[in-house]
Amino acid sequence: MSKAFKTIEQQVLSQLRNDILRGNYRPGDKLRQDDVARRFEVSTTPVREAFRGLRSEGLVTIDANKGVVVKGLSVQDVAEIYELRIVLEPLLARKSVASIRPDALEAAAALHEQMCRADDPHAWAALNCDFHDHLMRSEQGSRLYEMVRNLLLVAAPYVSLSIYLLPQIQLTDNEEHAQILQGYRQRDAALVEQIVRQHLQQTLEAIQDSVNEETLGSAFR
Repeated sequence: MSKAFKTIEQQVLSQLRNDILRGNYRPGDKLRQDDVARRFEVSTTPVREAFRGLRSEGLVTIDANKGVVVKGLSVQDVAEIYELRIVLEPLLARKSVASIRPDALEAAAALHEQMCRADDPHAWAALNCDFHDHLMRSEQGSRLYEMVRNLLLVAAPYVSLSIYLLPQIQLTDNEEHAQILQGYRQRDAALVEQIVRQHLQQTLEAIQDSVNEETLGSAFR
């Protein structure tokens, strides 16, 4: 697969993901391959690959009879996503402490500063994905990294919704991110693993306290 093709696939995937999370597509809507290809003026091949990416992120189902159908968000999903993150992400964080590049650490610190100034939940959630990704990107190419990256992306709408409902969550998360950065600077893998696990557990609890089926039903409209 060429680099150019992969870039087109990622662009289509990114736009479709944003459309779903922002409510441009609602749960139950069908995504038709030919329609999407015409919209983006691309062949059907990168669209098909983008659909597979959406399925891996839990945002659509692909059925031989029904086609590609938007799943939307659910309280059950958020619990499953964070249960997986709590198992996988601390392990990846621990591995990345020894291999992180100084420029990646500086980039993560700059993102943290932006997050401390951000006043839009959606913008903060996007920065949050980039923050964690920069810290663990040295492990890019591994199966563990790809799994964690996908979980980060599908968790973003729940994070932004929880901050919208309970703004104090953002302050707590910013403080925990500062602790994670400090652990990386000290090259303390055990400490980073511990803080990341604690951070994810507390984030899950905060989301569960603020998000329910009713709020999900009105989210991103």
